[in-house]
Amino acid sequence: MSKILKIVAGLALVIAAIYAILGEQLAGTSTDATVNAQVVTIRSPIDGDLTLNLRTLGMRVGANQLIGTVRDPRPDETRLLELQRNQTTLTSDRDRIRDIIARLDASRGVFERQAAAYVEGRVDQLEARLAETRALQQAAEARAREASATLQRGTELNRSGIQTAAELSRVRSAYEVATQDVEAARQRARYLTVELAAARQGISLGDSYSDMPYSRQRLREIDLRVAELTAEANEREQRLKTLAEQIDAERVRLGRFQEARLVSPSPGILWEIMAANQEYVRRAQDVVRMVDCSTAIVTASVRETVYNGLRVGDPAQFRLLGDGRVFQATVARLAGSGASSIYRNLAVGASPGQLTRFDVALTVPELAADPELGCAIGRTGRVVFSGRPLDFWRRLRDQAGF
Repeated sequence: MSKILKIVAGLALVIAAIYAILGEQLAGTSTDATVNAQVVTIRSPIDGDLTLNLRTLGMRVGANQLIGTVRDPRPDETRLLELQRNQTTLTSDRDRIRDIIARLDASRGVFERQAAAYVEGRVDQLEARLAETRALQQAAEARAREASATLQRGTELNRSGIQTAAELSRVRSAYEVATQDVEAARQRARYLTVELAAARQGISLGDSYSDMPYSRQRLREIDLRVAELTAEANEREQRLKTLAEQIDAERVRLGRFQEARLVSPSPGILWEIMAANQEYVRRAQDVVRMVDCSTAIVTASVRETVYNGLRVGDPAQFRLLGDGRVFQATVARLAGSGASSIYRNLAVGASPGQLTRFDVALTVPELAADPELGCAIGRTGRVVFSGRPLDFWRRLRDQAGF
């Protein structure tokens, strides 16, 4: 019985060994796997002389770290000079208009004094005429009273037969003339009163001249001209403000394009320097290529049978050669065979042998988070896409530190 048990145990051990050997060999594994990442090309945003701060290939670069500067020794200031010339022209034009306004204001003061003197003289003149007319009116009234008394005596003498009818008619005619002289003097005084009131308001009344003196007319013309010139000066001032804003914006633009800073967009490795220090570079010229460590992936090539059984999102395991740790991975891309174009923006290109097999890309979060291996570009290893019989013992060995 014990002999049978030993035979059965031996057969079980043989079967287990055969299973482990075949399982290890037939498990879905990659023929090669490489830690890879995308390459970022930093280009010059302007024309100018390049000054590199970092020149050691392979050095680690932090995010937003200064790589170099580009300074244009001959910036294009054509637009700024044109704006400044326009500003100078507009300033001269505005000052010219303001000078004309100042001269017109001076002339306006002269005409205002002339107009005031004219009004004052005209009022004095009309007051004198009005006083003269009123005196003549009083004299006419006195003559009318005398003529009235003479007419009354003549009428009494005519009734008594002492005075003739002809003499009475002459006396009556003299009375009527005196009465009309009084009325004429009264109307003349009324006319002068109206003209004096208008003159005190700066208005001249008469048949042989206009409604206002020449100085007043000139003042009105000057006011209209000053209003037009003030509008033009305000328009020039507004254009100058707009030009000042454009000049400030152009200076900012020149400052931005006169010197440019080249900084790393993310943590990475200085992979390739494509322009020499102090070289004159052109706008959009490639200066530096960096490996973006935040995009670290694992690229591997597998047999066709393994490839056809894979799907995006399938779990896998990745192990670096010379390192016993196993990192959990996930299939991120299945590119197939001959996928040379996908390596154009990667740090490590595909070998001719890899292009004959089927390409698989995997994300390895634990590897990317490792401070030492997170950007171990070019390190090789092996990817396993299905479990192997000895994985359990390997995990125990890793945990034990062997």
